[in-house]
Amino acid sequence: MSITRNDLKIFKPEQLGTSDDAGGQRTRNAVESGKLNELFTAISDIDHAQSSLDIVKCYPALDTADTGTLLDAHVFISQPPSDPLVSMLLVEADALDDEDRMVEMKEILESSVTAGSLIRSGAPGFLPNQNSFSREYLQSTYMFDGKEYRKTTSLRVGQVIAIAVEYAGIEDADWPRKTHYCMVTDTNAPGNSEGNIVFDPPIDFATPDYNITVNATSNCTKLRLTNEASPLTFHGVSKLTAASSNKNLAVQAVQQNLLPVVLSEQVKTGQAISDGDIVRKTVSQNATTAQSYQFALVDVLQGDNTAIDYTPITSYTSGGIQYGSDDAIVVVSSDTVSVTLSRKPDLNTPITLGYISTNAYQNYSNADAFPADRELVVNSFKGQVSKSGTNGGAYPIVERDGALYVQRYDSFFGSLLQNEYRAGIIDYQAGVITLDQDFSNLDYVALVIAPESANVATFVLNASDALLDTFYVQVFTVGDVLISASGDSHGTVTGTGISGSIVNNLVQLSFTQDVKLSTLRYDITEQVRNLPPADIYGLNPLRIPNAGIVDIYRAWGTIAVSQTDYQNVVSPSNGTVITIRTGSNFVDITDATGASLWTATSDHFTVDNAAGTVTLNSDFSGFTAPFILSDTISELALVTAVNTNTVTISAALSREYPIGSSVASVQILGDLQARVGKVRDMTSWANNWDLDGEAAQGTLNTVDYPIEVTNAAAVNEDWALVFTSTTAFRCIGKRIGQIATGDTVNDFAPINSLTNQPYFVIRSGAFGAGWNPGEAIRFATVASAKPVMPIRTVQAGHSQINTDRAVLAFRGNEA
Repeated sequence: MSITRNDLKIFKPEQLGTSDDAGGQRTRNAVESGKLNELFTAISDIDHAQSSLDIVKCYPALDTADTGTLLDAHVFISQPPSDPLVSMLLVEADALDDEDRMVEMKEILESSVTAGSLIRSGAPGFLPNQNSFSREYLQSTYMFDGKEYRKTTSLRVGQVIAIAVEYAGIEDADWPRKTHYCMVTDTNAPGNSEGNIVFDPPIDFATPDYNITVNATSNCTKLRLTNEASPLTFHGVSKLTAASSNKNLAVQAVQQNLLPVVLSEQVKTGQAISDGDIVRKTVSQNATTAQSYQFALVDVLQGDNTAIDYTPITSYTSGGIQYGSDDAIVVVSSDTVSVTLSRKPDLNTPITLGYISTNAYQNYSNADAFPADRELVVNSFKGQVSKSGTNGGAYPIVERDGALYVQRYDSFFGSLLQNEYRAGIIDYQAGVITLDQDFSNLDYVALVIAPESANVATFVLNASDALLDTFYVQVFTVGDVLISASGDSHGTVTGTGISGSIVNNLVQLSFTQDVKLSTLRYDITEQVRNLPPADIYGLNPLRIPNAGIVDIYRAWGTIAVSQTDYQNVVSPSNGTVITIRTGSNFVDITDATGASLWTATSDHFTVDNAAGTVTLNSDFSGFTAPFILSDTISELALVTAVNTNTVTISAALSREYPIGSSVASVQILGDLQARVGKVRDMTSWANNWDLDGEAAQGTLNTVDYPIEVTNAAAVNEDWALVFTSTTAFRCIGKRIGQIATGDTVNDFAPINSLTNQPYFVIRSGAFGAGWNPGEAIRFATVASAKPVMPIRTVQAGHSQINTDRAVLAFRGNEA
């Protein structure tokens, strides 16, 4: 039996809409081709004003009464909506099952972002509605090769972090295990000497302080980075911006907003280029298609001072978002720094590396003579000092506000109290430390710096999407004269004694007088993507990968390139010949309602692809004018690379496609054919779908009486026939539960109420004899349909389009 267009259908689920119950199993309700609002509801005025996100489920299926095969079935969005405020995606997820409803589909979408690497164990105890913590909690220590080292984690505005309550054992009722995902909105807000990290949304539950134990575990509040190991693949569509017949396709976009967004402006003032009190030297190179980069450098300072994070800091852009060292691996050797990025960088954007240069800084120990023409660096001390009256004990020093302090426990009426004592005052310029009374034997290491003098500066803006004409910079010369400059919309920087440029967030400045870079401060305004609160759509935007910006093409993925021409068919009559393009892949005539006039027997028109003609065979009686003839040229291609606004395929296109042709990512469904999996029997079954038991005494004879299924009715399900007597049994589905009872003396054909057809048929002759109560027969059926998840996103704004549509194409080959 040959497969025709009419056999390829897209079926609706049990329920459409936005409720938690939407979705579910496949029904026999087919989507009518050409009819509007068959899957998605109409876009309302509120949708346009507020934005909207709609998730639906549907089932592309081979709908025949036999078990024919549709080879390599695939779907794609062949025509995107005309409204620029509306977009569509297909979300491919292995976890999507037939029984999934809206709740499960949202969980699938949120599965891409999970709690990741530890920033700090023993984070502060948070209170409900708290939205900040001190920057000091970004500092931690670790042991390597018997030595303790200090690590400082850098966060960026827009970065998603996780605050988690974690401990072993039984869950504590007072401190339940929870994870709060939030976005950093400020990395240096006022509030204390270290500055504060501000995040949104505020945490909505309390977490234990570091000294509270839960199941004998302390430090239960954890600050974590997040992982974006997405198990999802997104399929979208864009348009050619230049005609192409070769391997390189210029497209409008290679990424798409999964979520509605609203742009706002955030002003950042007083931004420093120093890392604390250390000004790192910055070098850069342009990104290629690689993810590993080498920097030939011989002046990278390394050392054992654990108060200093010697590791070079990297910065790069991926998908228009700025990433840092937490999304890269940096390895330092004697003359090279190797950087491996966790993400593919945007082509020709800068890969920067900021490091402590030996040309400016040196390691210093007070066991050595203080070097000439050097100064001590603030907040670089690590060491110990003795205090009299403590049996010669030495105490670690803490540097703060130009002085050294120690902490020790003193006995007070039988209790131990922690007290802090000042140990000495630091003269950073002279390199002299004057110890207070009762302190001696100071032993420390620190950094020293040559007198500041620079005539150039290179640094990366602390902004992912900066408005360049808001850039304003100030710096003091070595003679303590304040000079300043500003930028324009093209990134050109001009001012008094300062000139430079800003390209791809990399700032390069030149000074007519030598300056002190530690005094450089700049202001910049950044465009911030504001994502919808979770309560609007029931979807946490912070758990959507890459803040909702998703790749719609990928290397080794398949795309469909297509273009459709339209022409009116006026006064149709039998014998009329209309010219179309030769080699058209799809030809159709539709009426005013969207109904197709195609039939398998060519009742209304005949297509000659080789000649490029359509011959009308009727006057279209019974259909409503006007009539539109469409002919589509298309082909599939393998993607080998995706770069900014360019998709590269493995071989040149077979013909030229004009500007505006669609380039769609294809979701491959595989071969569609109803079939039955392995049949096995067992002596008992205890509702455990993951285990099989020993073989039963009876055996189902599927050689002479194979289980019968059809493409039209079979579903994706695991089945168990559990015997309640020697002849009677219950039929249970893993996902849909018990559906029927049967016996061995009659054919068993349980009816699917959604399709009004049998799920499967087992002939009575297959059962034989010898069955005992409690024994079971297990098998799986596979449908000739697979669920897919289309998503429609409407951005807030005014639309001038009253009627719009998107086209979902479903294709395959006959076996």
